[in-house]
Amino acid sequence: MEIWQIILLYLIQPVTWLGVILAGVVYYRRLKQERQLFRIAIDRDFYEGRHFLKTAVFGLVLGGVISLAAGLMLNNGALLLLELAGVLGLLALPAIDLSLVFLWLAALVACFLNLTGNSLLNVSHHLISVAGKQLPANLLLVLVLFFLLRTFLLHYKKSTWFTPSIQNGKRGRRVAYYKWKEFSVIPLVVLIPADTWQSSVPYWPIFSFNGHSFGLLILPLFVAATLKVFKKEPQEMLRYYRQQSLWLAALSLVAAIGGLFEPLVAVAGILLVGILAGIFTFKRRRLDATGQRWYVETKEGVRVIAVMPDTPAAKMKIKKGDIILDCNNIAVHNEAEFYAALQKNSAYCHLRVKTYTGDLKIAESAIYADAPHEIGLILFQ
Repeated sequence: MEIWQIILLYLIQPVTWLGVILAGVVYYRRLKQERQLFRIAIDRDFYEGRHFLKTAVFGLVLGGVISLAAGLMLNNGALLLLELAGVLGLLALPAIDLSLVFLWLAALVACFLNLTGNSLLNVSHHLISVAGKQLPANLLLVLVLFFLLRTFLLHYKKSTWFTPSIQNGKRGRRVAYYKWKEFSVIPLVVLIPADTWQSSVPYWPIFSFNGHSFGLLILPLFVAATLKVFKKEPQEMLRYYRQQSLWLAALSLVAAIGGLFEPLVAVAGILLVGILAGIFTFKRRRLDATGQRWYVETKEGVRVIAVMPDTPAAKMKIKKGDIILDCNNIAVHNEAEFYAALQKNSAYCHLRVKTYTGDLKIAESAIYADAPHEIGLILFQ
């Protein structure tokens, strides 16, 4: 019965159910945007929800092992601030990813209130050494888990999970760019000071170990990662982003270990992590701006923006960035000409394609006789 109380409290926390709702919202917004831009949903798979659950399970195992092994204890004020950070991050995510910003600010505020002895964060006398002096180090450990779990999110790199969009470029030609968004709410098992919770929630389950009493709580930790890529190969940017997250996790861990001996070391570590994360964000944008893969509209043929999975175009190994020069031996220069040429043969498709690197190739495949648009190519409208 005690475990069910802990699980029930996790399920009713705002971050948990807001995360579940947002997974559905992001999915339906993606389909709606794709249908508006390209008249068809590129990938109808609800991978947002699948990845949300998969990452949550992975985070529960990884976070539980690390937090319990390290004795991760947070007091009421820190829990409240982290919960608020998750709510704000979720509400902002449809427009911008501020998950790390809010988590970082929550950690800083919690450290400030703790070091100044604010009553919001006070704990019982015999636990002050664990939940008080070690609080900055424990908050850094939360950041370590955040970066490790964000690294896990960054392994979702299938090409169709990058949503294409269109904007006007220079010289009157349109440009395609690619957006990627993954997030989850992680059930993070943490320890809480026993006396504090017993006074406010008398029926809360309390455990004893080695002469100390404490409670268990499942904290919903919101983790997100987003990218917008214009000129670089999206998978290359994901790898770079992943490396940055691992560096931040390593830095946070080193600072957390130092913070066990001196709390101010942990506070300095939190500040440094925030500064470095900002520098890394700037470097990602700069790296993308210096790229050469510019998916721009062309008059030479028809530029491929994306390829739908499990379609004839995917079987023909057509890639985004390719230029279709002719279809069924008919030269094409726009989408209307391409589909007119495609309908010349309702059962078969013959394409002459120029790759992004300038190589020429021939691609052939059978297509659906009654639905040539299902060839699976996403082009400039």
